[in-house]
Amino acid sequence: MLEVTVFLCGALVMVLEMVGGRVLAPHVGTSAIVWTSLIGVVLACLALGAWAGGRFADKKLSRSGLGQALAGAAAGCALTAFFHTAIGTGITSHVGNLYAGAVLAAIAIFALPAFFFGMITPYVIRLRIASIDTAGATVGRLYALSTAGSILGTFLGGFVLISWFSSTAILWGLALAMLALSLLNSPRRPWLRIILAAIFIFLAWQDLAWADWQAQNGGVKLVESPYNSIRIMEGKDYGRGGAPVRLMATDPGYTQSGMLLNAPDELYFDYTRYYALGPNYVPDARNILILGGGGYSVPKWLLSGKSGLDMANVQVVELDPAMTETARRHFSLRDDPRLKILHEDARSFLNRQTGQYDLVFVDVFNSHYSIPFQMGTAEAARQLRRAVAPGGAVLMNLISAVEGEDGRIFRSIWQNLAREFPVVRVYCVGLPSEPDKVQNLMILALADEKSLAGSHAHNATSVMSPAEAEIAAMEKNVYDKNIPADVPPLVDDFAPVERYGLMLTRK
Repeated sequence: MLEVTVFLCGALVMVLEMVGGRVLAPHVGTSAIVWTSLIGVVLACLALGAWAGGRFADKKLSRSGLGQALAGAAAGCALTAFFHTAIGTGITSHVGNLYAGAVLAAIAIFALPAFFFGMITPYVIRLRIASIDTAGATVGRLYALSTAGSILGTFLGGFVLISWFSSTAILWGLALAMLALSLLNSPRRPWLRIILAAIFIFLAWQDLAWADWQAQNGGVKLVESPYNSIRIMEGKDYGRGGAPVRLMATDPGYTQSGMLLNAPDELYFDYTRYYALGPNYVPDARNILILGGGGYSVPKWLLSGKSGLDMANVQVVELDPAMTETARRHFSLRDDPRLKILHEDARSFLNRQTGQYDLVFVDVFNSHYSIPFQMGTAEAARQLRRAVAPGGAVLMNLISAVEGEDGRIFRSIWQNLAREFPVVRVYCVGLPSEPDKVQNLMILALADEKSLAGSHAHNATSVMSPAEAEIAAMEKNVYDKNIPADVPPLVDDFAPVERYGLMLTRK
């Protein structure tokens, strides 16, 4: 039983760490900063637990002592399951620095269960050692079993559990599993642990019932996948006369997609309206590639005919199948013979695709907390250029400033695009008069300089239609100053997006 315990605890602690990324995501995102904080905190607490477990074994070596350590891990998982949302919200609402917030959230939420998990292996080793002559073999065998369990737990958590169960449900499952191990290793005086198991089951049921009630009564709907923690909310836009809206968020404090409930085919966010520059500069576009589906606002707009490209075929490359399913269920995405959807990484798709597209829309940089650097490198820019047909264009959304320290990530990506495309322009969407402020930027890269002359915005007309007037207003937000090459461009081998994006760590 001791060997089984070590193996299972090695598996369960890795499940705890894998689900930890999902637990922290709604509060601090999923960047390398967050994973570094989580891994560092868990390792530190495992080390402290191993030290404490060895001392505890020297003072009280018995199966009941092991049962207490296992019950402690169960209680730690239960407290994490019950309080993680409140703790994460409280810390990140009061801590403006992403580094500090991520570390503090990881400590507050995961320190206790990780500490007790750390106690178990040294305690079992002390129980199992019968002779100093075989101590080395015993230690090696038990550590090998623990590591083998950790390998299983890594794949079980990453490939299976977070695809089928919510983070909170997995945490309650860990708590019950550790209580079961405690009872199996120390069956004497079981009543307190049986009562705890009943309490855990009741609280887990209450959590599930509360989440269902919130989802059915206008609260936040949560969809978790191996890639995202997707929150769906509803509200009213009082800037549009109280129009009802539905929003999607994958980052804390920001929304990645929105839809007017009474006009699901319209572009809701200001930055998405700048994708109209594509049909303006390439009015005869017939094949369109969209990298990053999100709530599928842009594909719906294109297919509705409101873009002016009635016969265009649209191909969407979206990494997360859960994102597409969410768009189908909650954002009015419908099947269309002109729409093709692929679920894979955008860069992987670009690397292997051989076709060309009249328009390529890139909307993968719409996160403050997780920047897919592989789409901003010099190598990615070359692949984008290869994917654009003669006379075509790329439109790329990016959250950054243009000028100053907060614009470093923009300028590093800009240089790569400028090397591949003869014309590259940037539009300041949110604050055109303050280019040193972080905002949505829309980058336009043209494969042919002649596209500028053919733009509808350059045709002299006495009376402009509403669409032409909107394009003319957008053109006023072009950044017309020189963009310095003062930041090394991103490359696959060196892409320090966390350092370039230090503005993301400030509240």
